[in-house]
Amino acid sequence: MAMDQDTPQSKAHAWLSGVALGLVALAAVMGWAASFVGLHEYGMTSMTGFSYWTAWLVPATFDGAAFACTLMTYRASIHGRSALRARLLMWGFTAVSSWINWIHQPTLETRLVAAGLPVAAVAVFDIVLLEMRADYEARTGRTKFRLRPVLLVLRWLVDRTGTTAAFRAQITAVPVHQLIGQATPAETAAPETASAPAAAPEPSLATPPAPPAPPVTATPTTEIPKAVSRGPKLPPPMVKAVQAAYTRARDKGREFTADDVHAVIKVPADKAEQIAASYSTTNGHALA
Repeated sequence: MAMDQDTPQSKAHAWLSGVALGLVALAAVMGWAASFVGLHEYGMTSMTGFSYWTAWLVPATFDGAAFACTLMTYRASIHGRSALRARLLMWGFTAVSSWINWIHQPTLETRLVAAGLPVAAVAVFDIVLLEMRADYEARTGRTKFRLRPVLLVLRWLVDRTGTTAAFRAQITAVPVHQLIGQATPAETAAPETASAPAAAPEPSLATPPAPPAPPVTATPTTEIPKAVSRGPKLPPPMVKAVQAAYTRARDKGREFTADDVHAVIKVPADKAEQIAASYSTTNGHALA
């Protein structure tokens, strides 16, 4: 039941959000269109050599450049790159457009209205881009670091030491290669150095071959026989334990039996008999 109530509400919010963004974008377009008309009139009446058609190049240059910088600001922002340069150019071209709209109007009231047209368009469209970036971050989960001066000042007034330490930690957590615009270490590929072919030595400078070394004769070594059981094959730790038990039985002067085998390893009775029989020699080695 709760889901049925939430679904119309979420649809209404999405509808209102879309309508609001559309209205704000429409207001920005109308502001740019009005500024276009003013700059076109200025180019046609006040600039020498411009006709009706060529005068459209004036608003297309300044207002169009401001609009293009606005789009570049949005594109850089959603990809996590610095948009300071594009934002400065956006407001710089807007200032030029506003100044042109100011100077060619006759009265103070009309100057104020004309100068505010491009400023309103850029400011409103900048708000649209901020909302679009917030929606993008909500969908993808990519939230970038933002500086909120008012909240930062209030936090610093309440807790100066903690705020300074937290701010320092947030800044130092940003990798240096991102601050200076370099590639990440994983993206930096080591240059492949082509190995130059080795030059063949000249016959006159070639060194004579070394005399053959005398053959090395291997020193005969006496191999120590290992205790290899004729019975079941055992792992090396078990073989070592059985040999130790056999040594103790021989030191005591008695025969090595299956009970000695059972005392050190856990094997069936028949296998213990086989192991004891394999050590029934005078030196503890298997019968040949």
